[in-house]
Amino acid sequence: MAKSTSSQQRPASEPPAAEKWRLLPREHGAYAQVVFPLLTALALGHGGAAPFYWAVAAFAVFVAHEPLLILAGERGRRSHADLGEHARRLAGSLSIAALLAGILGWWYAPNSARLALALPLGLAILLLPLIIRRREKTLLGELLVSLTFATMLIPVALAGAVSLYAALIASAVWSAIFLLATITVRAVIANLKKASHSRWPVTASISLSLAAILVSFILLLTDAMPPLAAAATVPAALITFACSLMRIHPRRLRTLGWSLVASNVISLAALVIALR
Repeated sequence: MAKSTSSQQRPASEPPAAEKWRLLPREHGAYAQVVFPLLTALALGHGGAAPFYWAVAAFAVFVAHEPLLILAGERGRRSHADLGEHARRLAGSLSIAALLAGILGWWYAPNSARLALALPLGLAILLLPLIIRRREKTLLGELLVSLTFATMLIPVALAGAVSLYAALIASAVWSAIFLLATITVRAVIANLKKASHSRWPVTASISLSLAAILVSFILLLTDAMPPLAAAATVPAALITFACSLMRIHPRRLRTLGWSLVASNVISLAALVIALR
């Protein structure tokens, strides 16, 4: 009876607490893709307001994606009916927060960081047609998303007085790691398919993982960059190589995801120690 009374007292526009979780992005791998490059940039930096503001703006845009999908009807009629009003308020608040944080970051950032911001913004613009056509879940769309997140590291790092050399290395490392993760997830899903033409992600994942390990080994031999930075892609490459070679079942995707997150923590530590 008490439960019924409390539900009657709740405003109609206010969804239950459990329902509010549906307003957050569902793509759990995307959290790692947006958070780790930003953490790297902030850890490499030497303080200041601009990198913090731009990191807030980037994360606000990321979180706003899910309520915008609900408003667009991409999550179904029920989600739109149950969460539409709350999604509208959340998307509006996050959009305003992202805009204000972006402007404040621009105000405090040096010119080099402002110029570097053109790269992730350009990639985001390229992604827009895919979002409008509902093709952001294609391989091209997923790669553009991961590259946008990885390159956002560059302006945030430059705004924190990080050298361009260090920012480019860190961004390249995360781009490679996210490429491996994206292809490997598709390889795991391809394990369910029997047709030979649909199993190319397995071959691609194995080949790219071996290539990443080989490139890291060459960079270590040639002293082209600090050793820990050169080896930063190796943990993820070893995991993606093993998963593709063993052809794990899609039911193990969560295990793969957490394994990649653990390897990302190692890569983050390696980059910060090597480049700071």
